Amino acid sequence: MQKLLLFLYRSSHLLRPLKLPLIVLTLFALLLTSYCLIASSGLALDLLEPAIVVSLWGMLLLAATELFQNRPLALAPGERFWQRLLTRGKILLASFMALLTVLVFAALIWLSLRLLLI
Repeated sequence: MQKLLLFLYRSSHLLRPLKLPLIVLTLFALLLTSYCLIASSGLALDLLEPAIVVSLWGMLLLAATELFQNRPLALAPGERFWQRLLTRGKILLASFMALLTVLVFAALIWLSLRLLLI
């Protein structure tokens, strides 16, 4: 699980310079999604699925970039019992969040393939 946390940490630092373009892309996709839901033209219906997929990917990448900003914690040998317990609790919560993020990534990949290839 530590390898997964380190991978997500490194990925979030690689995506940090792309934060502003990701925000712009996600907002544009959300506006396009809302337009497609309001309008009833044929073009709007054709653009609805890609707009939803792009907005979901943008929101997930932005959330993952913000969630994994801090380096995963490590236990120090000189810590007291309560400090070790608190550190292990934080590691457990970070591991749980990393696992949920990977599951959401997998679900979004499946959804993207299903919506765009069918």
